[in-house]
Amino acid sequence: MLGVTLVSGLRSADRSRFAALATGTAATQQVHPSSAGHQDFPLELADHLLELAARGHAGRVVVDLDPRVDCLEAGLVLRHLFAAEASDGVRVQLRELVTTARVADIRRWLFREGPDHTQQGDYDTSERLAAQLESASTIILADLTDAPSVAAREVIALLNRLNPTARILPPSEAEHPAARSVPSGDRLEALGRDMGWMLELEGRAGLPSTIAGIGAFVFRDPRPFHPTRLGQVVEHFLDPEDAGLIVRSRGLVRLASRPGRVGSWSTAGRVLSLDPTAMLSWDADSPQGQELVFFGRELQAEYLSNVLGAALLADDELLAGPMEWARYRDPFPAWELEHDH
Repeated sequence: MLGVTLVSGLRSADRSRFAALATGTAATQQVHPSSAGHQDFPLELADHLLELAARGHAGRVVVDLDPRVDCLEAGLVLRHLFAAEASDGVRVQLRELVTTARVADIRRWLFREGPDHTQQGDYDTSERLAAQLESASTIILADLTDAPSVAAREVIALLNRLNPTARILPPSEAEHPAARSVPSGDRLEALGRDMGWMLELEGRAGLPSTIAGIGAFVFRDPRPFHPTRLGQVVEHFLDPEDAGLIVRSRGLVRLASRPGRVGSWSTAGRVLSLDPTAMLSWDADSPQGQELVFFGRELQAEYLSNVLGAALLADDELLAGPMEWARYRDPFPAWELEHDH
């Protein structure tokens, strides 16, 4: 059996140091694929690992993921392909998704402590960091023992919200064999389905309303958003002074000006991404309206409900129908959709 651990993180030195510690150094090989930035990387990585297993390699393999790699996508592709090959006698198993992070980086990119890096053209780092934290089965906080206690408590409270099933380890526990032996199979079985925002929407999070001041707010409504008014809300009405500090938000949205497809909403720190999903509006499994989850410090639920509610279509706008909606000014970037030919 070849056991595979994927290791993500912003800092190369932390990935290299703690990947081996978290999985046991004695039986670990380090794999650094050369195609890390390519969109076909997960498939190429799976082929490489299956080839290793077919040649008789066993034990543990650590894959040091380039920060550009979507670790959740890589994990899902590997799990699917490993399961498909199991019937042919090739035994490879995805054991763990480890994210190495720092309290200081989480404070900087998600809690917005420091300069506004979006002014410097760095739009991706906060989203990459949040996605790595949400997807991991184990999170190793490299500087936890050195971080100020209040800052560390807030970060751990946030991680418990973003990823309630993950193990959160300081460096000392990552080095301990007992900590490394804790199974994470249940987390991997639910890979992509048990992230904190999904659990909040399903009512399965089971957490207190706030932990160390960090809470969650869920916004639902069956009506589409008016794109112009939603743009105004995003630009002017989500400041920490009024809404509380929104550290992360995720969910699914409907824009009246784009009635055919469900959108994916994601904020991390100061950055909003609004992208198309594969879900069409008329699909039976698609949400009927807005399903958004906000995580942050001292969130003002009534205020958020009011400002988001004001961005929804009013009754007369709803009755006007899609032909009228198409005339609304839409300030969000156009969606590039893939088409089958």
